[in-house]
Amino acid sequence: MKTVPYTTGEAKLSPKTRLGLVHLKVKHLKEQTAFYKEVLKMTLHEESENHAVLGDTKKPLLYLRRVEDLKRYSNTTGMYHFALLYPSEKELAKAIAMLFAVKYPNSPTDHGMSKTTYLKDLEGNDIELYVRTKERGHYVEKAGDLKFLYTDGTLTDGRDPLDLTELFQHLSENEKVDSPLEDMEMGHIHLYGSNLNNMLNFYRDVMGFAEGLMMRSFAMGDVGLEEEQYHVVAFNSWKQTDTPAPEDAAGLDFYTLVLSGKEDYLALKKRLEEAKVETLQEEDGEYLYDPSHIKIKLEIDNVAA
Repeated sequence: MKTVPYTTGEAKLSPKTRLGLVHLKVKHLKEQTAFYKEVLKMTLHEESENHAVLGDTKKPLLYLRRVEDLKRYSNTTGMYHFALLYPSEKELAKAIAMLFAVKYPNSPTDHGMSKTTYLKDLEGNDIELYVRTKERGHYVEKAGDLKFLYTDGTLTDGRDPLDLTELFQHLSENEKVDSPLEDMEMGHIHLYGSNLNNMLNFYRDVMGFAEGLMMRSFAMGDVGLEEEQYHVVAFNSWKQTDTPAPEDAAGLDFYTLVLSGKEDYLALKKRLEEAKVETLQEEDGEYLYDPSHIKIKLEIDNVAA
C-alpha cells in the first residue's frame, strides 16, 4: 500500500487565505433564519425583510437572501454542501447532541480524516458539521482505490458510521448543548462540478490552491492550502452534467474567497489574466466563475493584510 498525502505540491495562495461568507438564496427567510438560530445555534448578526446574516458569536459565516418563486433543480452544477468547522470534538459533540435533542434528522459519519454529521436545512440545502482528525491515520492507495488506514491498522473506505458513544464522552453529565456557536470557521465548500480535471486545473493552477486527494473511482477530488488545511474546496462529478443552475434555483448564490492581502490578490489577478479568466465588477465587489459556472466573490482580508 502506498501512502497518499492530503495535499501534494505547494499552494500559490497564502495559508492565511480563507473561505468567507457563503450566500444562499432562500424562499422562506424567517423560517430559515429561525432554523439556523435555534437548531444550529448560530448568532444573528444582521437582518432585514430580504436578508439575514448569521455566524458564530464573533463573525458572520452565512448570508441568506430572500428570493420569491425559487425552484429546486436536481441536474445542475452548484453546491453539494457547505461545511462548518468546529474547534474541538467536544463542540461537535454538543452540536450533534443538540440535533438529537430536538429530533432533527442528521447522519453522523466517520471519514477518518474528519468526524462529521450531515443534515439539510428547511429548504433542502446540505450542511456538514465537522472537526478535522488527521492525527488518527492517513490515506493509502490499495488496488487503485483510496482507503483510510488508522494508526491501529484498521483499513476502511472512510465512510463509516460515527461512534457517538465515544464522541459523547467529551460531554459532562449535565453539559449545556444549546449554547451559541463560538470559534467557528467556514471549513470547506463541496461543489457539484461538471468535470474533475477542469475543476482541479482551475482551482490548483489558476486559483492557486494545493492539489489534494483525487478519488477518481469515487468521482471526487479536492484542493487545500497546506497540510493542516486540507479539503478547503471539494468537487465531484456525480451528476455528470455541465448545466449551470438557473437564476431561479434555490441554494447557492455564490461563495466568498478571502485573500490574505493585496500581494496575494495581485498574484491571483495575474494568474486569472494569463488563463483568460475574466472577473466581473459588481456594485458590492469583484466576482468570477469557475469552470462549472459556480460564482465566487473575491475579497481582501484587511485584518490579515
